[in-house]
Amino acid sequence: MLGCENIEFMSLFIGIILYAEIHYRFPFFPFSRYHIREPEIISDAPYRLESGNSLPILILIKDAHRFPIRLHSIKIQIRSSNELSQEFVFIKNINIDTRWWYEIIQVDVEQFSNHCTIHTTIVYEIKGKIKQCYTHNFKGLKKRPLKTYISQDPLPGKKFGWHWGDLHYHSNLTEDFAEFGAPLDATQEIAGVLGLSFVCITDHSYDLDDLQETWNKNDPDLKKWDDSRHIIERLNRDNSPLLIPSEEVTCKNSTGKNVHILVLNHLDFIPGSGDGAEIWFNTQTEMTVRQVVHHVGKNGLVIAAHPRAIFTFLGRLLLNRGIWEEEDFNVPGMSRFQILNGFFGKEFDEGLHYWKKLLLKGKKTFIYAGNDAHGNFNIYHQIKLPTVSLLENKDQIFGKCRTGVLMESTPTVESIISSLKRGKCVISDGPLLTIKASTNMSSCSYGESINGDTIGIKASSFSNTEFGQLIELALFWGDIQNGRELELKSFRFDKRTYEKTVNFNFNAGSAKGYIRGTLSTQSDDREFHFCYTNPIWIN
Repeated sequence: MLGCENIEFMSLFIGIILYAEIHYRFPFFPFSRYHIREPEIISDAPYRLESGNSLPILILIKDAHRFPIRLHSIKIQIRSSNELSQEFVFIKNINIDTRWWYEIIQVDVEQFSNHCTIHTTIVYEIKGKIKQCYTHNFKGLKKRPLKTYISQDPLPGKKFGWHWGDLHYHSNLTEDFAEFGAPLDATQEIAGVLGLSFVCITDHSYDLDDLQETWNKNDPDLKKWDDSRHIIERLNRDNSPLLIPSEEVTCKNSTGKNVHILVLNHLDFIPGSGDGAEIWFNTQTEMTVRQVVHHVGKNGLVIAAHPRAIFTFLGRLLLNRGIWEEEDFNVPGMSRFQILNGFFGKEFDEGLHYWKKLLLKGKKTFIYAGNDAHGNFNIYHQIKLPTVSLLENKDQIFGKCRTGVLMESTPTVESIISSLKRGKCVISDGPLLTIKASTNMSSCSYGESINGDTIGIKASSFSNTEFGQLIELALFWGDIQNGRELELKSFRFDKRTYEKTVNFNFNAGSAKGYIRGTLSTQSDDREFHFCYTNPIWIN
């Protein structure tokens, strides 16, 4: 293994989505505009909160073993859109000198409603000097307050047995010189008040094989991997929501480029170091897409991660990064991909286009949603240009884009994986659309097939005051024989409504194809939200 300076230089060109690590400076060019001789200090909170819960505010201090501090106090001020304001002061007076220190402070917000701003001020002492940190201590970023929406409603469909989850999330098991995530137990607690039922912990394969407390030395005994599985098992035994043990593996696509694959609920470690930048100019990874799928077999679930991701020229050149190709989806057992990765944008549109192209070729493939968040419960902090600048935005926030599954009983890891495998799910950042197809003989929903000439379609739309009134429901017919997708029915909702069911008959004749649907809503702050279903196949 080569020196850290080589690893770090290569990692200039890695797409970074993270709590920003601010201490690294190039050995051959020790300059950084955002480097400070302090630990990272971050306050974070869920972007939404379901009514009836206290508000968990995470205070995270990292790398205090390098930069010890004395934490004096934490002041939290909550301001609500109903003009209420309340202040809480927590006196600590403790020395912190560990790699990881964190605490979740529970704040009673029962009297607050709708939009709240959260102002946190952390008073600490370092090298005899008293300092204050507002929200975070990232240099060069505005100190904006956190914002949480306190919803009076659960996520749509919960009362009918729908369960929502984030399929792509990185914990603090993903950690290197540039990024890190949030601890597993804190993640589980935040997920609960967000209204999630499950989270897939998809830390990078090239991080999970590291020695504990390092990011550039591999451990042949895989202690970090083993410990993570035991921690997840313990947390699932004692708490909820469910954490699904998973991994994001770097593997080789059909053209020899590095792509990422999510491996859910698989207990054996799968190596994948092709774009981890751990060896100078070595972008060869251990396994191909076909080999990973074959290795996982029927027990786990494999999903192509962000299949149409857009990488920089240098990322493609120096890390050999690529996109998923059609041949990769011809691998037996590879028919699922995560096209929604934190926000609706160009990558999503290209993924949706590619998915429809496969469907019209008769490929039974399914779509999923996640956020690729590293912590980031409220604000996305990112290194924009290494050692030069940081940025922040509201994309790729934990739990914001979700995959929904319908469970007839209390969900388990096994039942969730089973539903995901069969495509019995939808993707959404807010509303819910359900579709059922029926004949005199049978009925079915997503991921299933039905035979008959005349098909009865029942489409039900659900939203709430948080995600806004129903705007449009569109149903599409994929005509596989002619290789085209047509709009089957479209319904515009002019009146202010949050739930609506429509029924109609569709005569498919002898055609072979599929039906899928989309739903859009608009909230009071004029934000649009969407739901996309998986197909129902008609023979």
